[in-house]
Amino acid sequence: MSKIEVLAFGKLHFLFSERNWPIPMAYELENPITADQLRIELDIPAEDVEVVFINRLLKPISTLLKPGDRIAFVPHGVPSIHRFNLGFYEVREEHKKEVDG
Repeated sequence: MSKIEVLAFGKLHFLFSERNWPIPMAYELENPITADQLRIELDIPAEDVEVVFINRLLKPISTLLKPGDRIAFVPHGVPSIHRFNLGFYEVREEHKKEVDG
């Protein structure tokens, strides 16, 4: 098995705390999965995730996770004047299409 590191920000940080999960959390990958599949396995509501960072880069939620990756789930409403520059809006639209089908 291989590990990835899972982080959460904003209200998702509180969700991790309520579940007594450490931040960062080491997660054992039995098989390759996407960031969205990990979200489902962790029982994080889709509507609570605006974007994901994988290895410090904004990525689509459909990105396949590999051993050693660091993933951060970011909820809606995290304040920053740099949201546009970070690409939140483009990735969020792609995420919405993937979740809505």
